[in-house]
Amino acid sequence: MLTVLAQVPAGKVVSFGDLADMSGYPRRARWVGSVLSKLPSSTKLPWHRVVNSQGTLTCPRADLAEKRLTREGIKVHQLKVSMLKHRWCPERSTSKHASPEED
Repeated sequence: MLTVLAQVPAGKVVSFGDLADMSGYPRRARWVGSVLSKLPSSTKLPWHRVVNSQGTLTCPRADLAEKRLTREGIKVHQLKVSMLKHRWCPERSTSKHASPEED
């Protein structure tokens, strides 16, 4: 799961559930949250790019996450980001034949 988290690019976010699914642990969003809450403050992993399914920053360090996301060009309003605009979907970005509706 941490390997997948390390791949989330700047300017994008991923939900706890999506991160769990991409890591091979479907329906384990709470487990992802538990693991992330135990990361040391010195971690280089982009924990601040993980939000709930509605785009809300729910981590205990939401104020720091908001600052980091803002520096990456993500607009945060009332601790919420646009999942439509900023959600990381690696299968779409790597697809050679994405339909125009998906872009």
